[in-house]
This record gives sequence, structure tokens and C-alpha cells, in this order.
Amino acid sequence: MGEYMIWVWLIVFIFMLVLEFITTDFVSVWFAISAIPTIIITLIFKELIWLQITIFFVVGFLLMLLIRKYVVRYTKKNIVSTNVDSYIGKNAIVTETIRPDLKGLVSFENDTWTAISNEEIDKGDMVKIIAIEGNKFIVTKI
Repeated sequence: MGEYMIWVWLIVFIFMLVLEFITTDFVSVWFAISAIPTIIITLIFKELIWLQITIFFVVGFLLMLLIRKYVVRYTKKNIVSTNVDSYIGKNAIVTETIRPDLKGLVSFENDTWTAISNEEIDKGDMVKIIAIEGNKFIVTKI
């Protein structure tokens, strides 16, 4: 069995790389990398399968715990952060009636926004912003 383990770890390496390319979550790449020292250990200790498995998981989890946050932070630089999410939970005033089948308008911080709701809300009513979908507020009557 020990003489075939190098092929098993090579297959694990390839599988983990393919899985990483599919998911792009920076989780399985660490186990692909940990398969490399496991292959080296397999060349030296062919019959110690428990040692190979231990090296694989320990190195993989250590890499993931120690390095993943830095890699994610480095690769996610292009995400433009906006302050629109801070609008959720705040109040606005309806300037054009909102119906479940018809968009309306609300005034929020001296701007006019399109708003939708699953209830009818009349002009002049106060609403709470519960979510933002694209460039529309999803609101509910207070």
C-alpha cells in the first residue's frame, strides 16, 4: 500500500487545485500546498500512512489559519466600499406613493430614491429602509 501513496497524494494535490479554481474561496489551495510536503514525507516513510495523513492535515490547517486572511485581504483590493449599507435601518419620507405593484419615491438625506415595498404606503408617510437592491430602497411603513 505504501508504494502507491505517492500517487494518492498527487491525485489529492490535483483535486484540491481544481477545487480551488472552481470555488475561489482560498480554502482548498492550502491543502493542495500541504500535499507537497506530504509527498516528500511519503518518499521517506512509505509505510507510515498515519504520519502522511497527519502532516497533510496539520500543514493544511496551519497554512489556512495563518496565511489565508492576508491572501484574501491582498486579492480583494478591487472591491469598492460604499456607505450605502449604512442607510439600512434609517428612516425616509415617501414623496410618491408606493404600491406593491408600483415603485414609488422617497426622500432620504436630501436625495430622492426609488423605493419598493410589499405594502401600500402613501405620500408623506415615514418609512424604514430595510434593504437596498441595486439603486432601490426596500422599505416598510413605520
